Amino acid sequence: MKWILFVNACVRGEQSRTLKIARRFLEEYKKLNPEDSITQLDLCDLALNCLTSEVLALREQLLKENNLEHDLFKLAKQFAAADKIIIAAPFWDLSFPAILKVYIEQISVPEITFGYENDIPVGLCKAEKLLYITTRGGEFSHGFAKEFEMGVPYIKAICALYGMKNVISICAEGLDMVENDAAEIVNNAMEEAVEIAKTF
Repeated sequence: MKWILFVNACVRGEQSRTLKIARRFLEEYKKLNPEDSITQLDLCDLALNCLTSEVLALREQLLKENNLEHDLFKLAKQFAAADKIIIAAPFWDLSFPAILKVYIEQISVPEITFGYENDIPVGLCKAEKLLYITTRGGEFSHGFAKEFEMGVPYIKAICALYGMKNVISICAEGLDMVENDAAEIVNNAMEEAVEIAKTF
């Protein structure tokens, strides 16, 4: 049995097209892997805060004392222990909503999600795969706009730090362009999600 962590950063809730695609993936995955357990983490329900100087000082003191049982490390330990991870986040301001960055700040903890050996970062996360699902109003996968898309590269980079090399992405884009059929694009992304679920 595998434990799946679904990180939901879809701030529009039920109106989110990204969430719609993610749920289709999870539905298919659960059908194919009924023995696996899926935990949904809705970031908008967690009231996460950016790290302040006070919180950083506390975290550094706890790490110095090797006290990893503090609630401050709960999210990091959860992320590090998952067998597979799905992150759903729309494309906002060239990357993703701030709530996801705040979450990543919370889970980027030395000796939990990553460590160092001879000053070289070493990933400590258990997950063998991570699926990143996003939607974009415009098209950023090609042409001059490609260099402005920071979401997928950031997720791949942070996963490399955590030791997770198998990163897959589903990107439904061009949804707000008047010449495109948004419903068709979302449906195509859902079909892609179903195919990925077969081998995830």
